[in-house]
Amino acid sequence: MPSMVGGDSREETRLNPRRRATGCAVGCLTVGILLVAVVVVGFQARHAWLPVVGRALNVASDLQPADVIIVLGGGDGDRAVYAGQLYHQGLARHVIATGSPTGTDSGATGLVAQGVPRDAIVLANGSQNTHEDAILSKHLMEENTWRTALLVTDPYHARRSLWTFRTEFQDGSLLVRSAPVVHSWFNADRWWTTEEGFVAVNEEYLKTFYYLVRGYIRPAVLLAK
Repeated sequence: MPSMVGGDSREETRLNPRRRATGCAVGCLTVGILLVAVVVVGFQARHAWLPVVGRALNVASDLQPADVIIVLGGGDGDRAVYAGQLYHQGLARHVIATGSPTGTDSGATGLVAQGVPRDAIVLANGSQNTHEDAILSKHLMEENTWRTALLVTDPYHARRSLWTFRTEFQDGSLLVRSAPVVHSWFNADRWWTTEEGFVAVNEEYLKTFYYLVRGYIRPAVLLAK
């Protein structure tokens, strides 16, 4: 008569809920231990990888003479200061200021305080976000036959801004280069140590993902130099 030992053993294992539960518990415990280990190691090595997360948001300056400087609204005033410096360095003869309320002249105030002539400033008022900044700036550049621009914003905002503008300028007739603020309050190497830095970095990554989903950033521009 054929032996039933092997078959009986397999059948017993299949039908024994206690053994199955034990196996699941061991597997879950192993996964849990691995996750805890990853978290612990990541925390211990945070000073090595967290700065990389902050630096990834910035873009190296590409300061070449351009037709216009585009200074994005928002920030704490550093953007207007830096745009004024670039203007006085002779890198552009015109400045587009975005983000002020429609019907106001507030977008020019900070630039004028830096010695930029009022007649050199064109306002792109009414924009509510970086995507709208890009749309209005493109229209103004086309109206004035400007072809090249320096984009001024905070370092943590530089990469998403550049990708957004390059997506909007996708036909190739307009060229935008990055000009993030130098000596900004944002410290890419220690961004997680302040509330402002922590919020800025986390919001930028979330907004970048959102812009990709909405199509405000095309995947093709992610690899462009």
